[in-house]
Amino acid sequence: MRSPVRRAGASLYHSSGSGVWAFGRHNDDTTSTSFTAVYGAKAVAGKWTHLVGVFDADAGRLLLYVNGRLSATKAYTGTDWNAVGPVQFGRRLYQGAYGEYADGRLSDVHLYPTALPPADAAAPGGNATLTQLD
Repeated sequence: MRSPVRRAGASLYHSSGSGVWAFGRHNDDTTSTSFTAVYGAKAVAGKWTHLVGVFDADAGRLLLYVNGRLSATKAYTGTDWNAVGPVQFGRRLYQGAYGEYADGRLSDVHLYPTALPPADAAAPGGNATLTQLD
C-alpha cells in the first residue's frame, strides 16, 4: 500500500509575502516544513507572464525563468524523493491539506519528465521547440 501524499513535488507560484514569482520543492515527503525555493522577478497584477520552473535533479538546482529570462537559481538542499500524487493546478498541497488557491488564469501548461535545457526553458512563450530531452 502506497503512503498518503503529503507534499507537492514542486510549486510554481506567486509569493504573496514578497510580491515575486517563485519556484520551489519540499526537501522531503514528510510533514516537515523544510523547503527550497528560488524567488525571481516582481509579479505585476493584470499582466500575462510566461513562467518556467526547472528542477534539475542531476545538477541539484532549481531554476526559474520569467518571460524568457533566467530570473533565479538556487542549489536544491533536499533529499531525492519521488512525488507520487496527481498534478495540481491553482492550489498548494502542504502537510496533507490544500490551500493558497490561485486567483488568475492558466494557459498552455506543459510538463516534461526531465529538466529542460536552458535554450528551451528560456523560450519566450508559446510551445517550445525542444532541442533535447533525455
